[in-house]
Amino acid sequence: MRKSKTRLSGLAIAFTLVTALISITLAQSQTASTINITSLRCAARTDPVGVGLANPNFSWQLKSEQRGTMQSAYHIRVASEPELLTKGTPDLWDSSSVASRQSHHIEYVGKALKPSQKYYWSVRLWDNHDNAIDWSKPATFVTGLLSPDHWQAKWITAKRTDKDPLPIFRKEVELAKPVKLAVTHICGLGHYELRINGRRIGDHQMDPGWTNYRKTCLYSSYDVTESLKEGDNCIAVMLGNGMYNVPGGRYTKFKGTFGPPKLICQTNITFADGSTKVVTSDRTWKTSLGPITFSCIFGGEDYDARREQPGWDEPGFDDSSWDAVLVCDGPGGKLVAQYAPPVKVANYLPAIKTERLEDGRIEADCGLNLSARPVIKVKGPAGSRFTMMVAEKRGEPWTKRGGYSHTYILKGVGEETFRPLFTYFSFQYLYISDADLPGDVTQQGDKPILIEAGSEFLEPIPKPNVKLCYKPI
Repeated sequence: MRKSKTRLSGLAIAFTLVTALISITLAQSQTASTINITSLRCAARTDPVGVGLANPNFSWQLKSEQRGTMQSAYHIRVASEPELLTKGTPDLWDSSSVASRQSHHIEYVGKALKPSQKYYWSVRLWDNHDNAIDWSKPATFVTGLLSPDHWQAKWITAKRTDKDPLPIFRKEVELAKPVKLAVTHICGLGHYELRINGRRIGDHQMDPGWTNYRKTCLYSSYDVTESLKEGDNCIAVMLGNGMYNVPGGRYTKFKGTFGPPKLICQTNITFADGSTKVVTSDRTWKTSLGPITFSCIFGGEDYDARREQPGWDEPGFDDSSWDAVLVCDGPGGKLVAQYAPPVKVANYLPAIKTERLEDGRIEADCGLNLSARPVIKVKGPAGSRFTMMVAEKRGEPWTKRGGYSHTYILKGVGEETFRPLFTYFSFQYLYISDADLPGDVTQQGDKPILIEAGSEFLEPIPKPNVKLCYKPI
């Protein structure tokens, strides 16, 4: 009996030793291919443009196929050029190996960063199994304007009243050399759309975020290197009222203003030869009244496409009839880089059903009740117009205290698309007046023909691994 127990004990000890040896061998055999450094972020964003911190922080994630793997140390390098990281000679910061399990909010403590510059950084790690994880692929960040002294631009506005159309602005600039890096920093109040050489810059909607503008004004930054070219260029801006200027006229939750719409815009350019140039909003900019004839964040937006000036946002446009801008004071708030996730178009929802009602209106069902903006495609003669209202419940358009509505006047050139730029509302149904459907037997020929209707769902960009839920589960 004792011999049997002794044999069983020996087998148990042997099994335990073998299991331990296998575990150790597996841990030691883990290679870099099964361990990855992912999700590199600076200031909580991936490859951000417009970091307004002199000492931004870094974060990353360690992913391993082996359970229980944890970081034991890190090593960060930051450089002004990617080649310096490749050579292992960073010119800004080399943290050396730091024994720490921390992988979030590691503060930069290298040489002073410069405004409007692109930087490259990389990290390598060690884990609790004595594995060395090789350097990550370089990530980037572009600094904003790090102090008030870095702003050379002036606030500018247009001479107008709230009864006039909203203003548009433009500035032509000639660049004599190839551009290596160009960064535009802009705050347009209440909201803005930035355009360079005929194209919209970025996909942010209704920037900047709402604040007490007497305390804080948020600016956004854009890498516009690919948008600028050697030769003639044009920087153009369209302004909206937003929460900054609520004139009323239709439905509002309140009325009030921080002042007339205005902007401050600065583009810092580094040329291929290392020289620099700064293009700023100042008294040399020109302004005109644009096609948005009414805009209220709560009440809707009207657009007269006949007022469009083709080429206004491109170089070579004749702006001799435009007015000089007015240099003005800002609303008083400190200019601060915007860190909140920008509002973007999350999805386009075409109408699932469109029909003519007995009262002559067209009803378009977009399928879901969302915070969105309508998108309407029409064609028709110049000067024809339609009016549109929205509703969360079928048959109940929002008509309280002046209502929420849009009016669009056609320019009469092919198919035209209308989407309000500086307002949104919660709705599922669109009610369109003074328009025909294709094939209507009552079609008179003097009304717009509705080709397509839908809605664009607006939502802040979510954090990584967070999915938007706007569809029924």
